[in-house]
Amino acid sequence: MHIKRPAVKIYFLMDLSISVNLFSTSFFAAIVFTGFLRTLSKKYNLLIDLPDRNRKFHDRPTPLVGGLGIHLAMLFGLFLLFISVDSKIYDSDNNLLTLNSNIEITDKGNNANFEVSATKKELRITESLEAYEVMVDGVSYPLNIIQNSEGNFEVSLPGKKTKTFSYKNGTLIDLEENDSFDVSRPEEKVYFPLNITMFSIVLMAVFLQIMMIFNDAYGFNQLQRLLIQSLASIGVIAISGQYITSIGFELFGWDGNLGIFGAVFTVFAVTGIINAFNMIDGINGLCSGISLIIFLSLCIISLDSAISYGSLIIIGSLVGFLVYNLGLFGKKRAVFLGDNGSNFLGFIVAWSCINYSSNNDSLISPVAALWLVAIPLWDCVSLIIKRSIDGSNAFLGDRNHIHHVLLDNKLSGNKALIILLVACFIFACIGLQLDKILDPRYSLLIFLLFGILFYLLKNMLILRAYSQR
Repeated sequence: MHIKRPAVKIYFLMDLSISVNLFSTSFFAAIVFTGFLRTLSKKYNLLIDLPDRNRKFHDRPTPLVGGLGIHLAMLFGLFLLFISVDSKIYDSDNNLLTLNSNIEITDKGNNANFEVSATKKELRITESLEAYEVMVDGVSYPLNIIQNSEGNFEVSLPGKKTKTFSYKNGTLIDLEENDSFDVSRPEEKVYFPLNITMFSIVLMAVFLQIMMIFNDAYGFNQLQRLLIQSLASIGVIAISGQYITSIGFELFGWDGNLGIFGAVFTVFAVTGIINAFNMIDGINGLCSGISLIIFLSLCIISLDSAISYGSLIIIGSLVGFLVYNLGLFGKKRAVFLGDNGSNFLGFIVAWSCINYSSNNDSLISPVAALWLVAIPLWDCVSLIIKRSIDGSNAFLGDRNHIHHVLLDNKLSGNKALIILLVACFIFACIGLQLDKILDPRYSLLIFLLFGILFYLLKNMLILRAYSQR
């Protein structure tokens, strides 16, 4: 007898084989989607980036569809995840609504999997009136599992046959034949959390990228881009109610709670990270490589939780894109992220860091999250400071980005990429380690000191590049 289980309720243990499956699926999906989109872009001359001799030194017109390929691969991976794991579904107040689980009954070598629902905050079998299907000799029959007035479970099988089981202390007993069965139950950590926050982030990420595709095609001014970026974050907050409520430590007698200003601060922070990632996207592999390091870090710190599956999907999608972006399939098949891709990655990184650092089950402090985005954030802030001092537009493109500075100092693109990615990795390790051993206030102080050193070193390199011209 085989039970046909409904979607989003299939259970498997979190192990290496599953992790490899999710990674490889999203990796190959990214390759397929990106290749397909690249072909369409070239065929119909859509979303093509043309080289110039100021800031764009690529050899040939290149499609700006990499970000869209990553996004589609991630959505495909999430779909696969949702139909492959047990799940917990939460409401907007983070209260557990439904927990879907499997009970495996082993009877002398014959296996049958009965699915039941556990509700509220208790991990136990409760009344379930949902109908499932049983496949017997290729014919579908309804299967109902209900709890009777005596607390036992009645399972309706094909042929109008009913079997009654009692469940106690991890043992399931067939009351008719007085046989007992071993019951295997998923542990708490393997449930993938489904909540309104995740839904809102996915939804608004789609909105943001669609709008930024129009930006790549037609060109929006900076005010319009800021408005779109802000609306995406406002949408997440409005739908989910999730935002940064505290900076994570006390400061000069202030408890760190942001109160009603938390939502405004969150929009400002997310928009800042989005623009930082957009600005850092100047050489092949940099923006996506930094994103890859960040999600690798988030995956590592959540290895004992099913939430790491989401990071694995993003990692696989990014690696699939990098195959094209770094020219591993040949430079003629190269693709770029485009503003739509860099904005999307900045948005996903920002909200992932918020989820990891600002909810009830925070895995890192908000300061540790800053260390993960250190290089893009320091580069963005240093650019704004320098441009303000020079009296130029803070958002006007120039060659004072850290990657351009390294290139102007006679480093190759590959060397500049390696230096910046290694630096990102080192700072991520420093931040996560400091989060374990230091008060967040001291970690923030060290972060600011490193930021000042970054600013000074970058200006020295800018002057050095000017002197060599």
